[in-house]
Formats: sequence, C-alpha cells, structure tokens
Amino acid sequence: MKLADGLQLTTMERQEFMCAASGVAESDTVRKENLRTKIHFDPVLFLKELGEHIGCIAVPILITDAFCDILLANHFALEYYNTPATLLQDANNMAGGYNMMRYVFHADATFQDGYKEDEWEIQALINLRYFRRRTIRVRSKPYFSTLLRELLNNKNYPSFERYWRKMLFESFDYYSTPMGKPNPDDANAVVGLESQLAVTPYGELFLQQILPMNKKTSKRFEEIMDKAGEGYMQFAPFPDKRKQ
Repeated sequence: MKLADGLQLTTMERQEFMCAASGVAESDTVRKENLRTKIHFDPVLFLKELGEHIGCIAVPILITDAFCDILLANHFALEYYNTPATLLQDANNMAGGYNMMRYVFHADATFQDGYKEDEWEIQALINLRYFRRRTIRVRSKPYFSTLLRELLNNKNYPSFERYWRKMLFESFDYYSTPMGKPNPDDANAVVGLESQLAVTPYGELFLQQILPMNKKTSKRFEEIMDKAGEGYMQFAPFPDKRKQ
C-alpha cells in the first residue's frame, strides 16, 4: 500500500498493482488442461474464430493483449481509425509495431487530426491512463522495457513522454472511463469501452470497442459499415515468445 502511494498510482492502476503484488505467475492462473480429453488450446484456431466473430460487428473492435498490442481489428476499425499505411508497413519489424500507443502518439499517426487542441489533451490522457493501468502486471517483463524505450523516443513520439509523466501530477482521478454528455450535432460522439475477453496460457486478451453516443454518430457508423464491410485482419503475433 505504501509503495502504491509512493508511486502515485491512479485508482485503476492501484487495482492492477494489487493483483500483480499477489506474486502468482500468469501461467498459474490458467487451469491445467485435462490430458485425458486430449483437447488443447489452439491459438491459431482461437484467433480465427475470434476474428470471424468481431468481423461482423458494426462498431470498431480491437482485440489487444496485456501490452496493448493489437492482435485483431475488424474492417470497421481500420476504416474508422484510417491508420496510415506507412505505420503498418514496418510494424512487423519492430517492438511495439502494433501497439496502440504507436497509432495514437507516433509522429506520423493521424489520431490527433480529428481533435481540437483541448480535445486532444483529454484524449491523450485517456489513452495514457489506459496504457499505464493495463501494463502494470507485465512491466517486469523484458518486452515491456523494450516497448517503453521505443515509445520514449521523442523523435518518433514527440508527446508520449510528456503525457506518460503528466499522469503523476493529474489532480483528478478517473474512477471509470470518462464520459461526457454528447453534443447531439457531433458526428464523432463516442465512448471507448474495454472488457476482458479471455485468459489464455499466453496471457489475457481484451476486447475494445467504440460505441456511438448519439443518433448522428450512429448514422455515421452505418455509413462506415456500408463502406468497410465485414471482415477482420490479424496484426501482432499470438503467441509471441518475446512476451513470455
């Protein structure tokens, strides 16, 4: 408790920190497979079935791991976020190439373009708050050190370090996902929600979705779905030996 206080963790970070403090290894949380059934977890088949499920959902859906690396995205999400092709082209050749923070904070990312300056500040903090909370249980792994070192490269990520550190000095502690009253005339009135999707032998997976908050945004979502169509794409490898 004193360590959590000294580190100035947010409420949601504290929750993850307490779970990490149990000392239980990630692999020990999964029930041992029954050898008599001869049924084993098949990650390839699992992702394929999962992708087919999210591919027909008419909102942006991402499947991420505990490091916030994107494993799957439906076509709706790809159209909605309009991720630059340049970021995707070299993603497979670098640590964190598929990480959510790369598509929010990289110098070539387009995420910031859809927000005014004051709105961007809020969005940046929401995303950093999520990243700090989600990764607490895996920060002792070498992959996280490599990932954070990449994200702290100010040339490639000019604002990541600022918001990573700014979280320590935020006076207001969000106890839930921040939601404001939507403007009925705003076609981009959305809220992002996350739920734990699976506990696998290779770590937890999470489903992230963007939901419309007014009729105008719902109408826009219908148009995006008509344009993008059903389907999904796989990005980060699963399982990934670097993360074990």
